[in-house]
Amino acid sequence: MKCLLILCCGVLLASAVNLPGVPVDFDLDDKVLSAIADDVAGRLEEEYMTFLKTGVETPAFKKLTHQLAKAHSKKDMFTKSMADLEPRDSFVACTLCRSVINVMMRSVREEDGELNGENSSKIMKDIAMDVCRRLELQTEEVCEGLIDSEQPTVEYIMRNSDMDSDSFCSLFMGITFCDKGKSPQYNWTLNVDSNAEAMTASKSDTPRHSDSDIKICQFTDIHHDPLYEAGSLASCNEPMCCQRKKEDVEGTSDAAGFWGDYRDCDLPWRSFESALDHAAKTEECTYIYQTGDVVDHMVWATSVKKNTDVLTKVSNQFSKVFPNVNVYPCIGNHEPHPLNNFSPEFVPDEVNTRWLYEHLYNDWKQWLPAETEETILRGGYYTVSPRKGFRIIALNSNGCYTDNLWLYHNGTDKIPQLQWFHDTLLAAEANGEKVHVLSHIPSGDGTCWVVWAREYNRCITRFHKTISGIFHGHSHKDELFVHYSDEGHATAVAWNGGALTTYSYKNPNYRVYDVDAKTFDVTNHRTYIFDLNEANKNPEQQPNWLLEYEFIKEFTEDTSPAGIDKLLDEFADKPALMRKFWRFKVTSAEPQVSGGCDRHCLARSLCRAAVTVNDQTSRCEELRERLFTALDKEEPEDEDDDDDGAAALGVLSLTSLLAIVLSVRVGF
Repeated sequence: MKCLLILCCGVLLASAVNLPGVPVDFDLDDKVLSAIADDVAGRLEEEYMTFLKTGVETPAFKKLTHQLAKAHSKKDMFTKSMADLEPRDSFVACTLCRSVINVMMRSVREEDGELNGENSSKIMKDIAMDVCRRLELQTEEVCEGLIDSEQPTVEYIMRNSDMDSDSFCSLFMGITFCDKGKSPQYNWTLNVDSNAEAMTASKSDTPRHSDSDIKICQFTDIHHDPLYEAGSLASCNEPMCCQRKKEDVEGTSDAAGFWGDYRDCDLPWRSFESALDHAAKTEECTYIYQTGDVVDHMVWATSVKKNTDVLTKVSNQFSKVFPNVNVYPCIGNHEPHPLNNFSPEFVPDEVNTRWLYEHLYNDWKQWLPAETEETILRGGYYTVSPRKGFRIIALNSNGCYTDNLWLYHNGTDKIPQLQWFHDTLLAAEANGEKVHVLSHIPSGDGTCWVVWAREYNRCITRFHKTISGIFHGHSHKDELFVHYSDEGHATAVAWNGGALTTYSYKNPNYRVYDVDAKTFDVTNHRTYIFDLNEANKNPEQQPNWLLEYEFIKEFTEDTSPAGIDKLLDEFADKPALMRKFWRFKVTSAEPQVSGGCDRHCLARSLCRAAVTVNDQTSRCEELRERLFTALDKEEPEDEDDDDDGAAALGVLSLTSLLAIVLSVRVGF
């Protein structure tokens, strides 16, 4: 997880907020950007090492840290992923990542390093807390909670890996110009079977929807908050709210709603109960897919007991409401303590994730056969065949997650699960089975490691005739993703079920898929929501769950990869249709809809659907150009929306970057 890095350097990226001239659309591949980042990073590294060794704060160091403390937001770096930061922030984040990681590595690995001695753990915590206070990153409670939970893992990885700052920042930042890592263990390839006919066209043989289809219900990103309290403070400085200070804000606009809140708050239990009860009464679920993230966003206060209590409570509720339906779960990044961290098998118990796998198997074994125990205990993944000719593969996609600190321990220990995935697909192909793939994190997400995603996508291409559905969560958005072969043929569609949580600025939702009973292809889907504003006006009544939309009625009856690829063309050429897709993507939530979505927001949403490996963007670029052409033919729009509606800034010039470098040199 990124928390300790944030406490040591990530916070600094907010200083970029005030840097002039940095645009939305500048070329992140420019080698000049990387060279400038290196120059600034080297100077900051030496300045900070001087402070650690002497305790002397130079005037330049004082000035810099003071300015940073006043420049940043306390919440964004704890609630947004690195991939979601503005490009200007990314440039500064890359610069500071390279410098501060070098400082930490040197302090641990050098014989006379400050973090190489009997009191190293205490010193590391003292340094991190000092950074927290000096730069006013978060409350004492948040900083100390994150440090206490993450520090043992951070220390172990630093002392037992060869990771350097270039490799770390290349993976952690997930942006091209910062990618300098050359370590072979972070650029491997799977052994993929080659005994298959080459694709000559996009996959197009998906049957149309029919009354004989089975129904699969998807619940994802539940994020139940056991401490949620209606009437408590919903606008707080911490990464998550709606738990405290009820006596101060009850009855005001800052108070949390009864059924949930649009602000940075997770789901009360009663809303989760309501969702399951509505689904049970409304749909006949043949199977249920639960695609991860059951635990809340109170990232500084996780514990083994708190997490396992919530995990078991949620599993038991599924069993209670759906006693005769098998639930097929996969693991989200919020399940472990510490957050995001999934260790290899061989590390010491105090930093090992095996406790989580053991607990999840005990929760899940009511739905799964005994033979799944081995792989669940090995790494949180499994396969099962619910009926003849049909197989489910549930992956632990946290192996690709760049917030998973264990990724920086060893790049090759992520190979075995993907090789098992390949081999399981190969066996399914030989047996004539169709396969659904469940994984929490979409491979095209900005926080999914490109090498992992690339090799995963090779498997999707090789077994495109066997795979009939892919199902994700994680983004809290109602989305879809088209997988492509190296030749540009559409091979598969991945469906993202949104989220039950309201975190952040969304309505609770769940998804129901119609699936062909023979081929197990997705032929349609329906999304159910309730309007949070309306529900909170009537706390004594159950929320009014409603059918937000039905896919084939709003977009296309052809749900094959070829059909959805064609739909992306229509999105690019018909902005009104793209706006409809975006509205459903944000669950028609009033704060989002009222803010709108400008051309750059629309382009980002369209590109997300066309990218499943982050450095393979040719389809995205083609669609974006067509969308902008179509938008230019429309009447001019107001482009002053915030967030996803943010307008493009001015073009970044080499001169402005050199000015930044010069100011840093003068400051030191």
